[in-house]
Amino acid sequence: MASNDILQRFTFDHSHVRGELVGLKQTLAEVYQRQSYPEPVNNLLGELLVAAALLSATVKIEGILSLQVQSDGPVSLLLAETRHDGQLRGIARMNELSDATEASLLGEKGQLIITIEPDQGRRYQGIVELEDGNIAKSLEGYFRQSEQLDTHLWISCENGVAAGLFLQELPALGEVQEAMDVDEDAWNRLNQLAQTLRTDELLHLDNDEILHRLFHEEKVRLYDGQPLRFNCSCSKERLSVALTQIGYAECQDIVDEQKKIRADCQFCGQHYSFTQDDVNGLFPLESAKNGKGLH
Repeated sequence: MASNDILQRFTFDHSHVRGELVGLKQTLAEVYQRQSYPEPVNNLLGELLVAAALLSATVKIEGILSLQVQSDGPVSLLLAETRHDGQLRGIARMNELSDATEASLLGEKGQLIITIEPDQGRRYQGIVELEDGNIAKSLEGYFRQSEQLDTHLWISCENGVAAGLFLQELPALGEVQEAMDVDEDAWNRLNQLAQTLRTDELLHLDNDEILHRLFHEEKVRLYDGQPLRFNCSCSKERLSVALTQIGYAECQDIVDEQKKIRADCQFCGQHYSFTQDDVNGLFPLESAKNGKGLH
């Protein structure tokens, strides 16, 4: 397959074309074992995780990049998150699948939401229509509309293996282009060559084999890869922030009725609980006024 659980950049000499290759196997296994989705839903989630990894290479920030698909189909939500250091996680929400085919899982209408959340700085969000229920096509549309960059993606997931190829033409740089003796026909030629890649090759050949198969007559450079892995960033502290947004009254009602607040992470299934003492710590003033605080 495209090399296991790694993201690798490649470039071409004398051109403004860049590319990325990604393959996921162990990462997918760890995502899947924490959920119980049908195989067609797993495949869609695998595609979105690959897409998130590919896009993360184009964003030079420390923080989170997330892709969210919302649709009117049986799979109403897909969410994939990746951090700059290669952490990945994802979830899906679905209605009754019944007789739905894989092609109809995302329905007829939907949108793809790209969110970038730097650890330091402002949050960015872009939204595009979900094109024919196809994640790759929708992302190509995003780059055309928002970035004005010609971009093509090939993404596939089946039998617990997912892989993707990303190819993009960067803008020319005027005088720099002349000095570099840039091949102006490179984008069209390289894109046509990439179109010959078969799904089985994308899924089962190593990255260097894929590049040789497609571009053996080109001067291509494959760079060291970034390891990818499943990791969930959930914590009791982060859930505490969510509880403060719910408010004291609702939190206290739950503790009064159930003795504790129980919360499970949707991504990894980790169980958390919050006792009366926890609520007192989150809402010290309100708890004291209602006689719930520590004495």
